[in-house]
Amino acid sequence: GRDYLAAKKEADAFDSLSKLAADYAEEKAPADLTESAGETTDQEKAAEWAELLKEAAGYAALKNENPDYVGWIRIPDTRIDYPVVDRESDPEYYLHRAFDGSKSFGGTPFLGEASGVDTKCLIIYGHNMKNLSMFGSLKKYKTEDFYKDHQFFTIYTSECAYRYQIFAYYDVPETDEVYTVGFAPDDTFQKFIDKMKQKSYDDTGVNVTKDDHIMTLSTCSTTGKRFVVHAVRIGEHALEK
Repeated sequence: GRDYLAAKKEADAFDSLSKLAADYAEEKAPADLTESAGETTDQEKAAEWAELLKEAAGYAALKNENPDYVGWIRIPDTRIDYPVVDRESDPEYYLHRAFDGSKSFGGTPFLGEASGVDTKCLIIYGHNMKNLSMFGSLKKYKTEDFYKDHQFFTIYTSECAYRYQIFAYYDVPETDEVYTVGFAPDDTFQKFIDKMKQKSYDDTGVNVTKDDHIMTLSTCSTTGKRFVVHAVRIGEHALEK
């Protein structure tokens, strides 16, 4: 019915954006990306980063489609493969708006109020859709063994391809301190990180310190609660300008 058609329209729109980025990557990405993939002697690793950089170069073109575009997030084996937007003057502008600004129940993943702050702990919000679109796939981390083979994801910006490793995930009240931002690399931030790890449904064993950059993915859960997934940045490679 109507819900299915609306969901399909939303999915098709994001697919079109992904194809646009892929086409741009093929046309515009430098031919020597492998050389710019970092000072690594591991050829397989270098090839992996080269592919990430090629994709990042394509996604960077989406800034031309929408000035609020800040990056693209992709988590393997989930439906999370979306642009991330940010409008500092109205942080929740995309809560129920598509990438082009039109009305959309599923909205577009967006950065929270801290986006304009030089912070080591950013938050991306997305709806928990029943069809697993948007951030609905995050609930898979509540199932046994899903984390084991899905610890890593990538965020592409116009400057870099960033790799993240998930280290904690759990449900929290909507007003939980986990939504605090604006940390400096000090003992307060370390205690904050330690609390994240203590609350996690699983002990992932991932080492995280106050000098690291944290990305939190947040979606709705049961009434009055949200499900959060915390990840630490483990690698970054800049695009050639």
